[in-house]
Amino acid sequence: MSTVSQPIHWPVWPQYNSEHENAVLRVIRSNQLFAAKEVQLFEEEFSAYTGSKYAIGVGNATQGLHLALAALGIGPGDEVIVTPYSWISSASCVLMQGAIPVFVDLETETFGLDPLRVEDAISPRTKAVILVHMFGLPAKVGEICDVCSRHGISLIEDASHAHGAMDNARHLGTFGSIGVFSLHQRKAISTGDGGVLVTEDATIYDQLRRMRSFGSDKLSYNYRMTEFSAALGRIGLTNLDRDNMLRAENHNLLRQNLRSRRARVIQSRVNTKPVFYSNLIDLDLPFESQQKVLIQCSEAGIPLKRTWQPLNKHPHFKRENMPNKVTPWDCISSIYVEPKDLNLSLSLEFQERRLLELDCHPLVPHEVVVQAASFISTSCDNAT
Repeated sequence: MSTVSQPIHWPVWPQYNSEHENAVLRVIRSNQLFAAKEVQLFEEEFSAYTGSKYAIGVGNATQGLHLALAALGIGPGDEVIVTPYSWISSASCVLMQGAIPVFVDLETETFGLDPLRVEDAISPRTKAVILVHMFGLPAKVGEICDVCSRHGISLIEDASHAHGAMDNARHLGTFGSIGVFSLHQRKAISTGDGGVLVTEDATIYDQLRRMRSFGSDKLSYNYRMTEFSAALGRIGLTNLDRDNMLRAENHNLLRQNLRSRRARVIQSRVNTKPVFYSNLIDLDLPFESQQKVLIQCSEAGIPLKRTWQPLNKHPHFKRENMPNKVTPWDCISSIYVEPKDLNLSLSLEFQERRLLELDCHPLVPHEVVVQAASFISTSCDNAT
């Protein structure tokens, strides 16, 4: 059994400092707390960083995903292809518009949507694909773009984990019609809560701006970003490249020192620049043995954990949990099949049985990463 003399100290991310305090005080002293100068500056700076024409700040990434669908005119009777492997917002946003989420299985190189399965799932009702770049690993966005282009459907990139990540020297989030980034406290740019959308399309940008805030002649929402979030976001954006470099260094140390034959640290594809929001580990052990490894790591102070259960099994997609027990499928007189009953074999195999994550964020010292990798290796080998 693996043991350590004393638990490892794993720092908490993020940790705010006097620079963040001064930014908050600057907002308070301005006597303007929402959607003004700081938001405008953050939008301009984020747009310049990603190389996108337009950026628009919102209250959080869930609002951003909903706003993206609304701006594209997606509604009842429309289908949107989504992944089972993400946070709930990546699929529940489709329900918010009364549209139909179509779950498609993974590919096992990036654990993003499989382009071939996406193409097979397209129907006359398909209006968009929501592609998630999980844990900062660039999904096969070029291939997905090609599929969307051939069929005349929109691509929304959920880049909530992928601030600064690239594919062929182009920022993730800028490939599709709209890219959505999260600024939640855990994210690489941490503002407590917040989100930002990017687009190259002036018409879409105009729609996003009109629908972000009450007052438009069209149905609009109270999805504004606060000045506090924007001020903190500007600091996070300034530090992003440095922080991403530290994440990459910790990822490489984890990969080099996690030497168990039963554990594989997931790498990125060639010609991509990942950002390792967290480190994805494929653990090829029986479930009971994995549980032992997780318990040992927890006792040692190492925050190794499972990722997410398949979204198609989430209670949000059960008929009894939908408003008035009416589903988006009902408006097209389609036979409603519970998403939990879908045969998504790779999602089932990897999400439920194999994938773990370890958050080696910029505040984790190199020596702690090495110590953790060695401990995990020993625990895995002893568990076989």
